[in-house]
Amino acid sequence: MKKLVYVGFAFVHHKETHAGYHHIKEWLNYDYVIDCQDFFERCEKRRDELTIIQRIIRRITLMILDAPVIPWYAARIIWLGLTREDLVFHFIYGENTFLPWLRYFVKRSNKFVCTFHQPMEFFDMYSNQKRKVKYAHRVILVSNAEIHKFENLKGKHNVVYIPHGIASDFYSVDRSVKKENIVLTVGNWLRDYEFANKVYDYLLRCDQTLSIHVVTNKINRKYITDNPRIKFFSDISDDELRHEYLKCSVLFLPLKRYTANNSLLEAGATGCNIVIASNHPDNTYLPKEYITITKMKVSESAEAILRMRKSEYNIGLSEYITSQYEWKTIAERTLAELLNT
Repeated sequence: MKKLVYVGFAFVHHKETHAGYHHIKEWLNYDYVIDCQDFFERCEKRRDELTIIQRIIRRITLMILDAPVIPWYAARIIWLGLTREDLVFHFIYGENTFLPWLRYFVKRSNKFVCTFHQPMEFFDMYSNQKRKVKYAHRVILVSNAEIHKFENLKGKHNVVYIPHGIASDFYSVDRSVKKENIVLTVGNWLRDYEFANKVYDYLLRCDQTLSIHVVTNKINRKYITDNPRIKFFSDISDDELRHEYLKCSVLFLPLKRYTANNSLLEAGATGCNIVIASNHPDNTYLPKEYITITKMKVSESAEAILRMRKSEYNIGLSEYITSQYEWKTIAERTLAELLNT
């Protein structure tokens, strides 16, 4: 019988929160767990934090091992791969932790499955990343927008779409919290805050009672115009974030591209009214009847936000997300695919 091996980590901003794909481990009963947290955090050190010698060593390590620092976790993969059979290694962030050369150091009955979170554009930019797609035995995508591109590289039967999960027991509607005249934006990755700032300016001129709350990394503060009606939040707790979702009248997401989107699922599960601005729309997760999608045009996005402001919760959206994306459901689907590898 096949046995499953978790290979993963938590992004630093997801540690000790309800967000992040690593939570699949709590719902899927892996037989072995290989933690790559130390490896990932060493990789994430900024270039200006490294000495010249360390930068040189990184370049050499990258050339030899396909990783900027020594992947010590690979030793356990090799040990399991040589001493066990019928293992399925699940690299939950394949872009970060899958090393194609590992295939030479495991028995043929052992397989590698990678969940990839980036669009194909990312893999086209980096040849070493494209090799990861090529040499994984099976690929799981968290968006189906570009599934045909991955199928062209891997074959139709080796690529499957399984969405990201949500902690629906935590992110849910709370009718005791009354909605306010607040537009909320949440997130860092692939957000266009320069565009968002222009939308904010339009909104504030249209409605003198409106407030805007922005929850993002401090580095994005530079894109937002100073205004007493714009409140900026960083490093807030999950409880505080949930409260922001609950009290806003509309969530606005200015997306450069779609990926698995924690904030979209969290906001939807708490019953937010949602407006998305994107020139690359991908309706993978939410049917059109529950959300509004516009092109990245300031007036079009702003007017959609003004129309979508409501004092009622979006109950239909909350129920849809809970039924489709709770972690229990996602883990069951993932388990079936891993065992089918």
